[in-house]
Amino acid sequence: MSEKGKVVTPAAPGLINKEDIPPVLPILPLRNSVFFPGGVLPLAVGRQKTIALIKDAVRDDQVIGVVTQRKAEEEDPGAEDLHKMGTVARIVKLLKMGEDNYSLVVQGLARFRVSELVQEHPYLKARIETVDDKAPVDAVEIEALGINLKKLAREVIEMMPELPAAATELVESITQPGHLADLIAANVDVPIEEKQQVLETVDLKDRMKLVLELLNRKREILKLSSKIDSQVKGEMSKTQREYYLRQQLKAIKEELGELGEEEEELDELGERLKKIGLPPDVEKVANKELNRLKSIPTASSEYTVARTYLEWIADLPWTKKTEDNLDVENASSAWWVRPEWARRRWARASPSPPGASSSGCPWAACATRRRSAGTGAPTWARSRAA
Repeated sequence: MSEKGKVVTPAAPGLINKEDIPPVLPILPLRNSVFFPGGVLPLAVGRQKTIALIKDAVRDDQVIGVVTQRKAEEEDPGAEDLHKMGTVARIVKLLKMGEDNYSLVVQGLARFRVSELVQEHPYLKARIETVDDKAPVDAVEIEALGINLKKLAREVIEMMPELPAAATELVESITQPGHLADLIAANVDVPIEEKQQVLETVDLKDRMKLVLELLNRKREILKLSSKIDSQVKGEMSKTQREYYLRQQLKAIKEELGELGEEEEELDELGERLKKIGLPPDVEKVANKELNRLKSIPTASSEYTVARTYLEWIADLPWTKKTEDNLDVENASSAWWVRPEWARRRWARASPSPPGASSSGCPWAACATRRRSAGTGAPTWARSRAA
């Protein structure tokens, strides 16, 4: 059985006398939800065992036991697949939606604990014992907890606009503290395991404290979610505003005939920077510089410097790689072996002085430039002076 909706209507628990609850109840397994006393819950039924159960219950006008499954995906749960604590319920409405498909509404009456499973076919039956709330002696503390529960519930409801306005009035109208805790626990968005823990907490003070913790955590989550949402919307609004203003400025320039090649080239440069796969930190700097460049007059020297910088970034092979050759001999040969045209160019750039070798080798010219020990002048310079 799957949950069709949340608890929609409160009803004071204890609408049935303890003596009127039979010791053996047909068990309706419930997945994806926990049903509390005092709640009214619409459900969709499709499993054959459950259909047989509700038909017999409606025919005999008997109450049933609603127990949450431990694993929602289990199609045919047994005793080990069900929690031990459940809720006695009465079927108040049944509609046939199609063949093997029913919709029903159940009303929670009281807590019960499963003692043992006594039947598995055609549907589950279990021997049960009813469970009453353990009310503490200190009624003042219970009253204080109830006040805090209502106050916190109002804050959470105000932070959730999807909830109807009548939800606050509903909370305020409940006077029984146990019913108040159950109603809030049934409707607060927390994991199934935590809801089941509330159902199994019989001590009234402990249950109210547990629900207070769940509500307080929900409030903090809603506050943080609202803060994050506001920040994201603020950032988006700023970005959208800048984009809108830039588009307006571009349209104005087009109307005035001022949108020339420079703007188009900057747009192309921006596209190049997007496509070359820049590292995040480099991309951030490049985008900042590009936005600054668009506001600098083209006649300014700063414009030329900034554009040259961006063109240089765009020309670098950021994502292109070559294999390294770390062989020393290979590096040595690549350094010393020069083609013939390079030797000729070197010879023309460094003409030999008088007396130097005519081989065209600059090393030979350098070798003739020895300084004498007496004058410190090159050999070819002393010969010329003589």
